[in-house]
Amino acid sequence: MRWDRRSTTGIALVVSGLVVGAVGVGIIAVGTGAFGVATETFGAIDCDSVSVKGGTVWHCRGETPAQSAANEAARRKAELDGLRGVDDLSGPTRPQRTELMFVHHDGHHDPARVTASHSPIGNRWIAHSGSVVATGVSGVIIGGAGVGWGVYRGRTRRG
Repeated sequence: MRWDRRSTTGIALVVSGLVVGAVGVGIIAVGTGAFGVATETFGAIDCDSVSVKGGTVWHCRGETPAQSAANEAARRKAELDGLRGVDDLSGPTRPQRTELMFVHHDGHHDPARVTASHSPIGNRWIAHSGSVVATGVSGVIIGGAGVGWGVYRGRTRRG
């Protein structure tokens, strides 16, 4: 078999398509909570809008049930300390909250609950939403097209 530019380009397209497809499958897995990805339901969602050049971006934070219990215990302790007249020199503690990415927001009301998966890359929590899954599906389609084009470009000519 003779290696030429056409077959080398085909191999590069196949490999690139496989990589893009694998990334797409990973995005789908995180966006749906599949394949044993750590998934948690968050409550007490609080979102802030930030204006950017292309529109509005929502930054959301939420509490897991464990964080909610710890925050409630801290509030109760602060109330009791206040009633007893105890001075806490460490100052007030900030509530434990988790940053959430890609939360679907209607622009008016914060969602009551959000289910999110923990991404192993970047230590982020990504909300389950149609836009995340659609991005993953797009990656799989583009990767499949790259593999198909690479096979077409890399095939040997007969004749």
